[in-house]
Amino acid sequence: MFLLTNCNNKKEPKVNKENTFVFTPHDTFVQDNFQELVTEKSCNFIKPDTSISKIKLRNIESAETILLDLDKIDEQECYHLYSIMESETLTLRQYPGDSKHQISIFKVEHSDKADYGYRVVNLETFKTEKGIKLGLTKKQIVEKLGNCYISKDSTKNYIELIYRIEKPNDSDTRILERQNVPSYFASYKLWNDKLKIFEFGFDYP
Repeated sequence: MFLLTNCNNKKEPKVNKENTFVFTPHDTFVQDNFQELVTEKSCNFIKPDTSISKIKLRNIESAETILLDLDKIDEQECYHLYSIMESETLTLRQYPGDSKHQISIFKVEHSDKADYGYRVVNLETFKTEKGIKLGLTKKQIVEKLGNCYISKDSTKNYIELIYRIEKPNDSDTRILERQNVPSYFASYKLWNDKLKIFEFGFDYP
């Protein structure tokens, strides 16, 4: 069972692979393969991204360097921003009960042709602190984040890479302990070896 995090007001793509999810422990495929990575292969993800365009996960002050009072959340408590030329869309989600501008999930994707009226920020591309951005290849992503990923829905032209950290397996990063959250996830979706959608953050407590 998945918890949807696609916060767009636009129509959902017809291809199910483009829908975005938070991978909770109820996701049997992810959970089983994650446990195999940790227990059988002794593979722990230790290079998580925690910021994008200088906005840090759950850090209000950093979010307010880009979010303004005129930016309003939608019904799913998401903010949306365009890059220059409206070529990319950044979605920022805050969880119910959190403080204003306390962001727990980032999502980046190519914008479609419709104009949703999102505010344009002075950035050509949305990039994480580890250099993840749209257009990267699988090899480039793995070079930056490491090999401790789960491959899901892999076909000839499509692959999804999933990275995850769960307690108590955060001894190297301690991001879960610091943020008092149960788990961290990151999803990278590639078509024809080009990154088209990526999303990362904390699962809902």
